[in-house]
Parts: sequence; C-alpha cells; structure tokens
Amino acid sequence: MKHILRLAAVVSLALAAIIPAYAADRDEDALKTIEQTWITASSNTDRVTLDSLLDDSFIDTTPSGTRRSKSDVLLAPPPPPGSTQTLTNLEVRVNGDTAIVTGTNHFTLGPNAQPSDYSFTDVFVRKERDWRAVSAQITRK
Repeated sequence: MKHILRLAAVVSLALAAIIPAYAADRDEDALKTIEQTWITASSNTDRVTLDSLLDDSFIDTTPSGTRRSKSDVLLAPPPPPGSTQTLTNLEVRVNGDTAIVTGTNHFTLGPNAQPSDYSFTDVFVRKERDWRAVSAQITRK
C-alpha cells in the first residue's frame, strides 16, 4: 500500500509539472496565431476580425507617439495597395492571464518602396477563454 501511495504522489507531482508547461506552450502558440491573424486583418482592413481581437480598452501607440483607441484603429484607412507586413522574432511571455508578445514587423509600403523594420510590444489579457489585445506599441528600428 505504501508503494502505491508513493507512486501516486510521484505521478501527481509529475503531472503538476507537465500540465502548466503544456498550457504555457498552448498559450504561446495561440498568441503567435493571434498576432498573425491581427496582421492579416490589418492588411485586409478586416474590421470584424480586428474588433474581435482588440479589447474595448485597447490603446495603440504609433511610431510617432500618437495614441489610438480601438475605434481609431477600426476606422483607420486601409493600407496602400501592394503593401506587405511580415512578423519575425516573435517572443511570448505569459504570466497568468497576462501576456506580452514582442517581435519585428517587416513592413513594405508598396512594391517599389524601401522596406522598414519596426519593433513592437503587444500586451494581451485573457478574458474568459480568449486572449484580447489591450495595448500595442511600435517603434521604428
């Protein structure tokens, strides 16, 4: 009986270590997917998707220092035709129901334009089961 209790304790400890790591990996993958969905929605002026990703309290700080609310972002004009955005160097840090995603946005204004790299930091909170962006800041590299 003692052996069974010890085995149960060892299994419980092992599961306690594995489950949070698995959850963190799932959160990291989910947040990377959200970032890609966000950039695609922005590129395609998909306001419905943007509305679902951005929290009502969302504040965006642009490279010029201008602050934009969620409604400002939703009403923004579409990007120029032929512009592209590619995310690289994504790093995700999850702390409970808050997450910070950093990376680089490689942006090209059009087919003949010189590309620019921007560093970004996005802050997310988990509300119920969904991650929602509450803050974003981008700076030209």
